Amino acid sequence: MSGKNDKELDAKLMDFDGDRYDIVVLSSMWAKELKKKSEYKGKPNAVVIKVALDDILSGRVSKEDVLRVSKDNLEKELKAQETARLEAERKAKEPMRL
Repeated sequence: MSGKNDKELDAKLMDFDGDRYDIVVLSSMWAKELKKKSEYKGKPNAVVIKVALDDILSGRVSKEDVLRVSKDNLEKELKAQETARLEAERKAKEPMRL
């Protein structure tokens, strides 16, 4: 994104009449989710944040979408951590084998 796209993004940001703090938070959350996708893994953070900001400002992604995806992924992450913790506890209780 550069040149024309930057001007379009600037115009969308200027025309936005909601809470700019919400836009920053939602864009940050969405950028984190985008970085998990293969097409964004190697991209610089600035590029991913611009894409996220544009997605939010253009309405391609709603506040509800961002919150739902973030919540779902957080729940999956916490469940995986709990499973790993339980497995580590189980292994710690096993008798040592030589």
